[in-house]
Amino acid sequence: MKKINKILAIFSHKGLKKYSANTAWLVGDKIIKLFLGFFVGVWVARYLGPEKFGIFNYVIALMGFLVPFTKFGFDGIITRNIIRREEDINILISSAFVFKLIGSVIASLILVLYLFFKEDDLIYFYLGVVFSLKFIFQPFEVIELYYRAKVKSKHIFYSKLIGELFSSTLKVVLILLGSSLIYFAGAHVSLFIVTALSLMFFFRKESTYLSFKFFSLKRGIGLLKESWPLIFSGVFAILYLSVDKIMIAEMLNDYELGQYSVAVKISSVWYFIPLYIRMGILPALVNAKKKSEELYYKRLGLVFSSMTLLSYLIIIPISLFSNDIINFLFGTQYNEAGDVLRIHILSLPFFFLGIGRGLWVTNESNFKFDLFANVIGGLVNILLNYLWLPKYGIMGAAYATLISFSFTFFFSNLFTKTSRRIFVMQLRSIFLGDLIAKYIFKNT
Repeated sequence: MKKINKILAIFSHKGLKKYSANTAWLVGDKIIKLFLGFFVGVWVARYLGPEKFGIFNYVIALMGFLVPFTKFGFDGIITRNIIRREEDINILISSAFVFKLIGSVIASLILVLYLFFKEDDLIYFYLGVVFSLKFIFQPFEVIELYYRAKVKSKHIFYSKLIGELFSSTLKVVLILLGSSLIYFAGAHVSLFIVTALSLMFFFRKESTYLSFKFFSLKRGIGLLKESWPLIFSGVFAILYLSVDKIMIAEMLNDYELGQYSVAVKISSVWYFIPLYIRMGILPALVNAKKKSEELYYKRLGLVFSSMTLLSYLIIIPISLFSNDIINFLFGTQYNEAGDVLRIHILSLPFFFLGIGRGLWVTNESNFKFDLFANVIGGLVNILLNYLWLPKYGIMGAAYATLISFSFTFFFSNLFTKTSRRIFVMQLRSIFLGDLIAKYIFKNT
């Protein structure tokens, strides 16, 4: 009875309820996206077929390489600084917005020009023009960062729900009308446009302002000085997340990329869980660090173990029934994807652990280490894909992802003195050590 009362007391704690509610809004957004975006996306993949779906994902993968230069690595720093109240918020988010806008315009031009000169088929160029609109509306994500820091994630939920409903409905209409590939690119981009407009609608009621008149070049450069390792870290993060798709398109063909992409779609749909848990509990860990190092690392250990447990609950059923899942969702035209999914999903625990480590990186401002880890993962992924794609096809890409994730998020922690503590914590979490110690052996 004493234990039950202690557990109830934990869940009734005011701070925990606040952060749990914030996380619930963030996770709720992704649950909606799972049911709308994912299943409508499955329908789109079935409608387009492997080759056209491969072309679609090839352009999206190219966009991914430019994303770090539109974000400038500001996101975690902005959230952290708002929580710490070390910055004038108006100047902070306005300066970040302008820098992101400049980067987005440049990224759009690079994407369009590259596809125009690289590909003979103009469909790639047209897709690039449409997809580049996503970059232009991306800077408005500073509003989302503000709401996360202020633990007001319900506004993010409503904004993304509106965007997802609009985009998904449009895709369904396009399928029923028998539309061509280019229109689906427009439907994809509409999600980001409508979400940005919705965020602006909610933000106008805040006392904080987003305006060019609050732009400070000095503040923007200050952010850039702190975040520059994250820009290059982001580039190499894309290398271990998306370079496989680019290399499949270049070394194999769009049909094989379509097969591989549906497997990755199922595997990566779960990435939102650690990402949104991290967003929701970052304020709690920042505040824990203010109180004591012991409390901070204790909470961090529980984060690692909890994320590992969640990943196990996902990969076991998917690994066992991968072929059945692919056939049920996408049809027999994607019959090569089942075996790819069975291997690719095994990288999930490493990804979950890596996102948990990102909390430590942000709190310690250890961004150079993050860059180092992502460089390792990116280079390993490129090398293995180069060696294995000609021999093993898309199965080689799946194994390359598994190994590169383990290097990026786990084994890289062995290389520095400060990160070895994280390696030990992650190793314990693989065996669920902290959860077992806290909830099974404590007070027994």
